[in-house]
Parts: sequence; C-alpha cells; structure tokens
Amino acid sequence: MKKFTGLLMVLLIFPVLAWAVSQQVVEIDVKGMTCPFCVYSVEKNLGKLPGVERVQVSLEHKKARVIMRPGELADVERLKKTILEAGFTPDAVTVHTEER
Repeated sequence: MKKFTGLLMVLLIFPVLAWAVSQQVVEIDVKGMTCPFCVYSVEKNLGKLPGVERVQVSLEHKKARVIMRPGELADVERLKKTILEAGFTPDAVTVHTEER
C-alpha cells in the first residue's frame, strides 16, 4: 500500500512540476521582411538552431520570437547571425523568461 501511495503521489505531482518550468524567450526586431516567404525563411533558419523549441515570426510586427527548450539558454549572437545569413537585419533584442 505504501508503494502504491508513493507512486500515486509521484504521478500526481510530477506533471504539475513539469508544467511550471520556465523557458527563455528571445524577441528580435527584424528589418527587411516584406512577404510571407521572408517569414518562412527566418522561421526555418532559426528553428534549426540547437536548443530552440519554437519560432514565431510576425510580418506585421517585423519581429521574431524564439522560445528555447526548458533549461536551454539562447546564444543571442548566433540568433542574430542566423537572421543576417537569411538576408535580413536583426535590430533590438529582448530576452525574458516565461512560465511554460
């Protein structure tokens, strides 16, 4: 019975702990994007970088939002270089954490 109770506690508590993990988010203003293909290019290239969980790029706001995997820290210089290599100009960068 004690093993069952312990197992039950782990199964109930672990998902709650995993859910409350924080992630680093990097937002970068991107100059030079003019079309949906530009958005696709930036998303595709940033999404290939190690530690990146998800990328959201807005043509309307001219901004890339990079969400890192829990526990991973972004290499901001590498993100900016990747945007440059895709043919665009990175500008202002904001880094913060969000609860998952």
